[in-house]
Order: sequence, then structure tokens, then C-alpha cells
Amino acid sequence: MRKTLHISIFIFGGLILAACASAATPTPASVSPTELLATEAPAPIEATEETTTTEFTTSFAGFDATAAEEEGYWYSRYNLGNLVMRSGMGETFMPEMEMMNAMIQMVDANPDDGDTVMPPENVALLQSVYANGDPHYITQVVPSDFGTQRWDPASFDTTVTARAMGWTIIKETEWAKQFHVDSHFGTPEDDFGAQWRFVGMALNAEAKMQAQYALKMLKNEQGLIADSDGNVDWTGQWVMLEALSDLGANLGSEAVPHSSSNRYNDPEASTMFLGAADMLFAGLADRQPADIEEYSLAIQALTWYASTTSNSENQTSAVELISQFGDALVQSEAKNATGNAFIIRGLIEAYRVSGDSAYLDATVQVCNTLSADFNAESGIFSSQDVYTVDDVAVILGAINSLKLYGGDAVDQGNIEKIFTLFFENAVNKSGLQQSVPPIDVAKGVFEQDEPEIFYGYPGIPMPPMAGGEFGIAPVFATEVTWADGEWQVSDSNFDSAGAMHASNEMIWFHNDEVNGFPEVETAQASSDDVPSFSGVILPIFDQSCVQCHGGNTPTQGLSLESYDLVMEGSAYGTVVVAGNPDESELVARITGESKPRMPISEPFLTEQQIELIIAWIAGGAPNN
Repeated sequence: MRKTLHISIFIFGGLILAACASAATPTPASVSPTELLATEAPAPIEATEETTTTEFTTSFAGFDATAAEEEGYWYSRYNLGNLVMRSGMGETFMPEMEMMNAMIQMVDANPDDGDTVMPPENVALLQSVYANGDPHYITQVVPSDFGTQRWDPASFDTTVTARAMGWTIIKETEWAKQFHVDSHFGTPEDDFGAQWRFVGMALNAEAKMQAQYALKMLKNEQGLIADSDGNVDWTGQWVMLEALSDLGANLGSEAVPHSSSNRYNDPEASTMFLGAADMLFAGLADRQPADIEEYSLAIQALTWYASTTSNSENQTSAVELISQFGDALVQSEAKNATGNAFIIRGLIEAYRVSGDSAYLDATVQVCNTLSADFNAESGIFSSQDVYTVDDVAVILGAINSLKLYGGDAVDQGNIEKIFTLFFENAVNKSGLQQSVPPIDVAKGVFEQDEPEIFYGYPGIPMPPMAGGEFGIAPVFATEVTWADGEWQVSDSNFDSAGAMHASNEMIWFHNDEVNGFPEVETAQASSDDVPSFSGVILPIFDQSCVQCHGGNTPTQGLSLESYDLVMEGSAYGTVVVAGNPDESELVARITGESKPRMPISEPFLTEQQIELIIAWIAGGAPNN
């Protein structure tokens, strides 16, 4: 029998008050001392002595990596909005009208400017998230009436799992951050974006409600977040650790990244959730992951936790665990593309946090194997014909992490081709994304002027035509299968955990606005040691600067593509004075002390990124 949840006032109080190395020669991976992935699949494809660039052609001429990234943005948004506001697939709640009005006032300072918030009709906000259900509509859809977009409750698996709750809380927190980006969705004083700033408030409220639900209703005597049936999913524990860390940090920050304010600021709730993360970490400190997936997700969660906890001892322990688990992944051998993707995703985080190039070297070897496994004709991997939405999530997440942090250790051109073709086939042509709404639905007018292909792949039906009497919501299926040269949707149900995992990895394609790879500032990094140029500083330049300061003709003669080029400076002289950030023009530009502030096109670097660059220069600007 489920406990009764009494909603705490603090949930809404804050609303009112406030590819691979071209020259590398891989060696065979050693036998894993850990459990291998349980999925039955052919033996791994051995990488060849020389890695060749994948030849490929997309099925639709206008589809490229940019289109994949933009579709990922919208698919992420479609899936989240339909789950947590329309489906009814969980225990629901509704804020009091006074609280709704407070939310509206916080996002719209000028209600008479023509940009007015219109709360959705019959919205179904979730305080808990059920495991899965059938996303077919049960009545004719009226876009403005969310009550007509419910799914069949008789189809719901009403188990509330730590994994589904965790990934959903992360997704709501990350999209709340997205809707707070000033240059994208405006400020309360602007005459655009109010509706979506309001949606950000609602998502933040849901994340807080769900986190409180998990702590009150699911926490067991051992301090772990059990599923509602009492089962403890260890992988779900790591996801919940990441969720509590992300949410708590966002509620406690003075300003959301790429914004001058934080409408979600709630110090009381922040303290509660970060404290809960500390307690959950204590319950996980002696946990030895059981398989590749758990090792990888543990490293990712520990990175989020280490970047947010104020407990220095816990942070040190978390960083040590990241290295221990990274070492285990180096020795692991996966059976298929999903397993190799989990290894890559974990090793990239271990490399970013530790700066140890051994993790990057190991990543390159696994990347070579993944690349050799890729079949450009089918657009998927030879070792795997069946893909769950969770498989697609980690594969795309791993490839994205290589794009962002693999640098020139991997063949970026080849990585981008694999990313593009796999997304086109495994997400679009497979039927994984089951429908897409019309361009003028669920978007602001100011968001509707991009190429049509950015909003959905040609041929994916609109919801009413997607199947059944009334259609299918624009969400992911659970599983797709490639058989006899054709795709089929082998499980059309909606898997909350997998879909929210995929939605998170897809919003993190846009790492310049929503950063899914948090930086860990350790005591070690602030003492004699300095941030790694290759592991920390260069990825910042790659992400935000080389679009202008790279290539054959970099702006002002300044290239930030390598250590030597950075230290060489611009056509006007040195931009980095080793040991003296106050005299370094690079620092003056990224802080805005010298004009124009860089990057020339916003968003500017975050405060944390600026501090890392300053610390690197102050430490002597080494090539480390």
C-alpha cells in the first residue's frame, strides 16, 4: 500500500518569494573483470590497423548534422511536454490559482505588451511518473485542450521507478534552464517568450514536487530510493543522485547560465535536495557497479555530484570513485554498440574530471571499434539490430561527447558523419519518434522561422495520422528493430526512463546553452595544480570559440585550436601571459573588460568556464 504524500509548502513558496584517431593503432581490449552487458549480440567488431573515414549519404538531401541537432532539440521538447503536462501518466497535482498568478507575474512584467501568458487548459502536472504506457490518444485532439491529449490509463504500468523519476527530474531541470536563457526566450521585460518562461516555471515546480515525492514515498530504511514495488535498481540510484544534484544546484544558484537572474531560486529547497544528494551518496559510497552500464552512469552521476556538493570530503571521495570506475571501464569489453557507447560516455567524463590522458587514449580505442562496427549502408551498427530508446540515448550521447571533448584525438569529420546517419536511421526512419506536431503547435511564433526539417523529419506523420482511431502522441517508442532490410517498431509503448534519458542527451547536443557536462572544481585544482589544457581548457575553446578563431583564416589571426596556436597569439600580439591573467588579453575579452566581449555572438562563457581559464593562466598556462 502506498504512503500518502502531504505536499510541503516549500515546493511553491519559492515561486512566490522569489570517430576516431586517424593515426592511432588500436590494441585489443583486455578481458573485463566486471560483468559484461547482458544483451546477447555478436562479438565486438575488431578495429582495423588503419581507421578509414566512413562514406555515407543521408536519405534526405537536406538532412545533415545541424538538422539532427535541431531535431534532437525539438524531439526532446515534444517528449517531455507530452509526458509531464498532457499524458496523465502518473499521479497528478495542480497548483492553487494564487500560485499560478505568482508564476505568471514572475515571467511577465508587462502583461499589456501583447505577449501574454495563457495557462494550458486541463494540464496534467505530474508529482510521480509511471514506468510506461500506450501513447495512443483516446479522444479527438484539440491542441489547446491538454485534457484531450491524455493516454489510456488502462495501459499504464503504475510502478514508480527511481530511474524514470530521476531522468524526468533531470529533464525538467535542464529544460527549465533552457527556458531561462535570456537571449533565446527573453526576460520578463521583453515582449516575446512569456509563455515559455512560464512553462519553465511549471517544469521547475514539477521537478521539485517529484524530488520530494521520491524522498517521502520511495526512500527505504537504507536511505536508497527504491521503486514503488520495493525493488532497488542500483542504476536508478545513480540517476537519482544526478537528479538531486542538478536540481539542488539549479535552485541554489544566483543566476541560471546565460541569464542575469534565477526565477527558480529557492535556497530552502536547494539545501534540502543537495542534502538528500549527500545522504544518497553515503548510501552509494561502497557500491561496486555490476556492469558496464552501471559503471558509466555512476561516473556521470558522480561528476554531477562532485560539481555541486559543498562537502569537500564527499567531493574528494566522488572524484576518487570516478577514477576507480574509469579504470574498470578501461579494462571492460562490450558485446555491442550500446556497450561501447556506455564505455565512451563514462571514459570521457573520467577524462574531463581527472585530466588523465589514459582515459582519452582508451576512449580512442573504443571509438575505433565503434567506428569499425558502423554500417554506413544501413546507418546502424553491425553488432546490433534491436535498439531500445535507452540504447539510442547512450549511443547518441557518446557520439556527442566525442564531438565536444574528443578534440583532435578522434576524427571529428567521421564522428559527425556517424552521428548524422545514425540519428537519421535509428531515430527518424525507424519510427522511434512516432509523430511530430505541426510547426505552429507547441512553439512560440518567434521559434517558427527555421527550416522545416529542424522541427521533424520528412515522412514522420502528424499525431492524428500516426495510428489508431485518434492518433499517437509525438513521443518515442520503446524499441525498434532492423530486420530483412526494413525497420519496424517492435514496441510502440512509451518507456518513461528511456525516453527521458534520450531527451536529456538530445538537449545536450546544444551544450552552448544547456551544459550536460558540468565542471568539477576540486581543492586540488585550486592549489598548486592547474586545470588541464587538453582536458578542460581546449574543450571550452572548441565549444565556444573556434567557430571564429579556427580554420585556415582565423579572425584577427588568432587560432584557439591548439596549445601552440593559443600561445602564439593574434596578429596584434600575445593574448596569454603565462602566470598573469590580469595582463592577458584573452581574459580581458572573455570577461568583457575589453570590448567587444567574446565570444562575439552570445552566449558568453559561464562564470565557471572563465574561472577555469583564469586559473590555468595563473598556474603558468602549461601544456598539460
